[in-house]
Amino acid sequence: MKIKILILTSTVFLLLLLSGCTSNNTNDNWLKNYSPEHSVGTGENDFWVNFPDGQNTNHLTWITESLEEKPVFFVCHRTGCVSCTPQADRVKNLGQKYAQYAIFYDLDDDYAGTATADILEKYNAAFYYDPNGGSHYIALTGVFTLVNDGGEIKIGWHSWEAPYDKNVSDSALETWIKDAIYYYHINSENLI
Repeated sequence: MKIKILILTSTVFLLLLLSGCTSNNTNDNWLKNYSPEHSVGTGENDFWVNFPDGQNTNHLTWITESLEEKPVFFVCHRTGCVSCTPQADRVKNLGQKYAQYAIFYDLDDDYAGTATADILEKYNAAFYYDPNGGSHYIALTGVFTLVNDGGEIKIGWHSWEAPYDKNVSDSALETWIKDAIYYYHINSENLI
């Protein structure tokens, strides 16, 4: 009888092990072999340390505090805004997909007036990162991470508006977020 219980217990354990139930299944494997597409610089396809025109960036407190935990990305939009919806939907979907790796802020200043004071404050402040100082009538997306700039760990960021920016396709947007996660992963270890 003891042998049957031992065999049954061993079989159950092996089935659980092979099915992944007892493993740490966080899907971090993609980070080990990932090669980022964007580097640090001042171009339209780079993570910026300062504004592209060379002005210093004084990051918002909620961005810097969030970066103590994970990379950050946000979208400023208005529910019901036809030109905002495609970009906002893509970013929100990626916010769900990468929730374990990054902090996502859905900054929705909806037309119904249901946005909280905190959301409205962040929504209005986030336009500081608008790359061309444009209007608040189209979606603005920002991505923030930690980068190595000349041997020093700094905040690297990039932002863009839709629908006017050609770099906001689903795959391009996801690349920015994956790059931010990758850079944060390798550079936050250097802070310890």
